[in-house]
Parts: sequence; C-alpha cells; structure tokens
Amino acid sequence: MDRNAPLKIYEQPLNERIRACLRLDHLFARIDHHLQSSSRDDTLCTVLLLLEASDVLSRIDIKRELIKELERQQARLMNVPDSPGVDRDKLNALLGQQNGLIKALHGYHAQPGAHLKSHELLNAVRQRASIPGALCEFDIPGLHYWLSLPDAERREDIDVWLEPFTDIRQANELVISLIRNSVDTMSVVADQGFLQQSIESATPYQLLRVMIDDDTVCYPEISAGKHRFTVRFMTLDRENGHPRQVHEDIEFRLALCRL
Repeated sequence: MDRNAPLKIYEQPLNERIRACLRLDHLFARIDHHLQSSSRDDTLCTVLLLLEASDVLSRIDIKRELIKELERQQARLMNVPDSPGVDRDKLNALLGQQNGLIKALHGYHAQPGAHLKSHELLNAVRQRASIPGALCEFDIPGLHYWLSLPDAERREDIDVWLEPFTDIRQANELVISLIRNSVDTMSVVADQGFLQQSIESATPYQLLRVMIDDDTVCYPEISAGKHRFTVRFMTLDRENGHPRQVHEDIEFRLALCRL
C-alpha cells in the first residue's frame, strides 16, 4: 500500500460522546461547503443543516460532554511535558487553548442552539422539513421571500445564527483533532476481506479509523464492542444497492485512537 497515495477514510466512534462529536463535525463541514456558494439552493441547505446541528445538540448535553473531554485530554497532556521530543511551547499553547475553551463553555448558560428556536421562520422550516416536498413556495412563502433577498443579507442572517455555535464548534474540532492524531497508523491486511481484532477493555479507545487507497473498489463495514472490533470489506451492486463481501485480501491502514 502506497502511503503517499490519496486515501479514503472511514471512522467508527467507540463511545457515545465521540459519536455526537463526529456528527457535529460532519454537519459543520457540510455547512462550510454550502456557504462557499451564494445560490438559493445552497443557502437553503445551510439553513437545514443548522437546524440539524441544533437538533443534535438538543439530544445530548454536548457542552458538558465537551468540557469533560477537554479536561480529560488536558490531564493526559499535562503528564507528558518531560517526555523526549515534546515541544514545550506547542504543548503550553495547546493547554492554553484548552483552558480558554473550557472557560468559554462554562460561561455559556443557554442550551446550544436554543437561539434558533425563538425564530419564527426557522421554526416553520423545522416543522415542515421532514415532510416530503413540504418546502415549496406555497408551504412557506416567507422562506422563499427570504431566499430571494440579496446574498449579503442572507449571509448576514446566517452569520448571526452561526455565531453562538462558535465555542462549541472550536472545542469539538480540537477534541476530534487530538484524538485523530493521537496514534500512528499501522498497515494491516483483511484476510479474504475480513479482519477481527481484540481490544484491551481497560484501555479507553475512542475512535477507530480505516484508511484505504482512493481507487480501492470496496468499502469497510466496521463494528466494535468492548472487547473486539471487526472490519468487513464490501462491494456495492449499484443496480439494486445490495452489499456483498469481497473475498480477496485487502491491505489498508488502521488507527485505533486513544488519548
């Protein structure tokens, strides 16, 4: 396997906290993508993704979970300043960044995303978004009036709606980044498209990452429990959507992340 080749990356969270963090990361990345365009369709996608992020935040006390994870990671990092090869300046900057985010999250007293629930137009969109085809002009004319406004005005409103998520997003990105980069990847082979390995239950693993060459014509299905994980490589019948396990050896890179 060429370590310099482009890779597809598949991730499997190993606890509920990281599962929520990855979902938020995914939603905000999609928001960034749609914000690069000023089209009405991209603006509508941005609004819908904002509402999705708000829903994710309402189902779990993400502020508390991020504070706990930042404090846990910080405690681990404070034990490594005398280790060989540690850049003390970078470590101190990172610890300072964590302190700043922990303080900011403690100071945030409202439920993240609550500000969107007081907006009448956004509430109307939220209520009808799950109904197939229910965002037509005759369903919510106010939405289509707003989408027809100049891009600068729409972007101004979106920036206002996004701003209260800033600290949550920065904390989430830092938590995920540190976990993703906590270990080196290793080269492994899935025999006949299947790999199973034991996990040390006493070790707080948080994320499993599978990396395959971009031109590999299969994808991994990953499952994990407290004691083991499995990676099963599948192909997809594009005509009927049926997955089928491959029966050839697949070389890939694996990272079992913990911090």
